[in-house]
Amino acid sequence: MQFAPPNEISTQRLVLRRWRTADARLLKATIDENLAHLQEWMPWALAEPSPIEAIEQRLELFERQFDDGAEWLYGIRSRADDALLGGTGLHPRIGPDGLEIGYWLRASATGRGYATEAARALTEVALGQPAIERVQIRCDPRNVASAAIPKRLGFHHILTIENEQETPQGAPRDTMVWEITRDDPGWRSGPAIRTLNDNVRR
Repeated sequence: MQFAPPNEISTQRLVLRRWRTADARLLKATIDENLAHLQEWMPWALAEPSPIEAIEQRLELFERQFDDGAEWLYGIRSRADDALLGGTGLHPRIGPDGLEIGYWLRASATGRGYATEAARALTEVALGQPAIERVQIRCDPRNVASAAIPKRLGFHHILTIENEQETPQGAPRDTMVWEITRDDPGWRSGPAIRTLNDNVRR
């Protein structure tokens, strides 16, 4: 896929900055402080807490994947004080012309529109690329707050896949699939974004 997203994306209140290995201690602290919140919806959180060495290795992998074009993962930070609020990313797993957006927030950052703001910015970046025609967001139907985000941004609920995955507790879980295309009249452009690249290896 010919796609080269920026290293940093700024919105009105947020900075989406690609993960670096130096972020390991901050990421670990954020995950550890929010385990119960994250484990409710995020299967990966069930394997936490991880030692700092494992977090460093994870972030090294994220750096390689970003540079190699495997996927593009970002930390969500506050523009006001650079606090880490969560994580988000673009995943090329829905076909050659599309990208999927994922996101998570620390408990204290929920309910403030941050995930919507981050998802809007990534949607703008994705649909601004000639090779990308569609963007999807997938979520558990029971996660009402998460499902409200694509709806708010003008995505369409195109299907629900029954029993596609398991909940973090091991029960069958359906998956709602929301999608928007480049020419979709429902797409509402978000706030102006500023992007930054800093000598990334391509």
